[in-house]
Amino acid sequence: MYSHLSSKEERIDSDYFRSTRDPVTKCFSYDPARWKTAHFPEHFWSTEYADAQFVHELSESYYRASTFVFGDGQGLIDKFLNTDQLGLGFPPKDLVTRIEVRLCAITHDRGSFRAYIFGVPKPPERLQAALEGMMELKPGSNVCIQFSTEAKSAVQRRELFVGALPVLFPKIQVAALAGYRLRFVLDRKYEFRLEEDVLTTIEEQLLAVSVDCCEI
Repeated sequence: MYSHLSSKEERIDSDYFRSTRDPVTKCFSYDPARWKTAHFPEHFWSTEYADAQFVHELSESYYRASTFVFGDGQGLIDKFLNTDQLGLGFPPKDLVTRIEVRLCAITHDRGSFRAYIFGVPKPPERLQAALEGMMELKPGSNVCIQFSTEAKSAVQRRELFVGALPVLFPKIQVAALAGYRLRFVLDRKYEFRLEEDVLTTIEEQLLAVSVDCCEI
C-alpha cells in the first residue's frame, strides 16, 4: 500500500497504451478493466476488494506522487497527459506535476550496419517531437530533461549538443517562461536549473559546456 502512496518513477512508453491480450480468445484488444489489471495487478486497485472511493483516491495519489519518465517517442507526453486511462473522469494533466524526458543525440535505428553499431545523429525533428505535449502540464510543475550525447570526448559532446540546442532551447525557454521548474542534465554530469530570471543568459551557459564546467 505504501509503495502506491509514495513517490516513484513510472516509465511511459508506447507499450503503456497498447491493447492487452484477452485470456479467452488469445487476441489483443482494448478493454479498460483488463488494461488496468495488467498495469496495476494489486488487489487493492480493484473495486471487488476495496471501496470505489478508495480506489479513486489511490488512482489520484498515483498521478500526484509519481514522476513519469518518457523517452523520445513522438507524442507520448501529450497522449499520456490527455488520456484518462484509469477512468477518473478527468485527464492526468490535472494532477501530474513531475515528468522526466530522456533524450539522446544518437540513434541506432537508421537502417545501416554503421548506425546500428556506432549510432548516427538523431534528426532534430525527432527530438522536437519528443517534447510535444510538455506544455500541457500545470504551471509550477517539475520538468527534468536528461540529454545524452553518447560522446567519447568533450569535443564530440559539444558538437552534438550544439547541434541539438537550436531545437531544444525554444521549447525549454517557453516552459521556463510558463513557470515550470526546469532542470536540464547533460550526460548525467552537467546540470542546469532553468529559471525565468536567468533565461537571458542560459543559452550562453549551455553553449559554454565543456569537459570541466558545472561538473557534479
